[in-house]
Amino acid sequence: MAESSHTSNPVTTVTGLVREIRPWQWYKQGVMLLGIIFSRNLLNAEAWISLLIGVVSFTAVAGATYIFNDINDLEEDRNHPEKQHRPIASGQVPVPVAIVFGGSLTLVGLVAAYSLGPFFLVVLLVYLAQNALYSLYLKQLVFVDVLLVAVGFVLRAIAGVIAIDVFLSPWLIVSTFLLALVLALGKRRNELEITSNPRDSREVLGEYSKGNLDQLLVMTMATLLMAYSLYTFSRTDQTMMVTLPFAFFGVFRYHHLVHTTDVAGQPEYLLTDPPSIANLIMWGLVAIAVLYNVPELAIEVVR
Repeated sequence: MAESSHTSNPVTTVTGLVREIRPWQWYKQGVMLLGIIFSRNLLNAEAWISLLIGVVSFTAVAGATYIFNDINDLEEDRNHPEKQHRPIASGQVPVPVAIVFGGSLTLVGLVAAYSLGPFFLVVLLVYLAQNALYSLYLKQLVFVDVLLVAVGFVLRAIAGVIAIDVFLSPWLIVSTFLLALVLALGKRRNELEITSNPRDSREVLGEYSKGNLDQLLVMTMATLLMAYSLYTFSRTDQTMMVTLPFAFFGVFRYHHLVHTTDVAGQPEYLLTDPPSIANLIMWGLVAIAVLYNVPELAIEVVR
């Protein structure tokens, strides 16, 4: 095992701490926007304030979980072709410094959560406990590891709803879970492709195979599209069905990228794929137009 060649100084340590909390993965908190958008509170300033506090809370706690997970995985990460460059694994950030920083982030997140009420705090504590169990043990259980990743996204969606005290369709929650599961399975498949000896970098990877993951991906994608379709059907105004082509294209595009690029290894790279970006923007605009009756409002304005 090669030790780090990093020299410890304030600049490199701070830079490493910023990298440790994965700012490029903060998009995951975007799931919390579902509640404010689909409950038709997009123009509610008070709701936005509560939601932003919730986002800060989850971002801080998520950053802390990344840090403690990397400390727990120190030896495995040093044997991984990509993760060996993480700040803690490479020695850029000393472990004691990481522990203090992670603890501070946890405190900030919990205080922010408390300000939104006990129910939000409970959801955050469940998220924190789930991540702790995942890091210490559950990530070594085949299938349980990817399922827990998906549950983390569901907890974010629920937290976004609780923060502004609204209702969100169960079908939309199920769709969130399935979408996160698709991304988790795709990431596992990519890890198998880039790792010569999967068990050295992550023991549970040895339990997976590309063929098995390909089958699970197809099954989960099909279920995702069915769940989202049922959401559009279950609405009082079934005009939401016009968003289905965008949902299907998005899933088909991801399936294509998983088998032709390395995008599955870092799902945030989807935000650099022009067709995926254009599709997401169009889906968002059409969904908002339907939810907020934009065509009818435009007609009233013209009259």
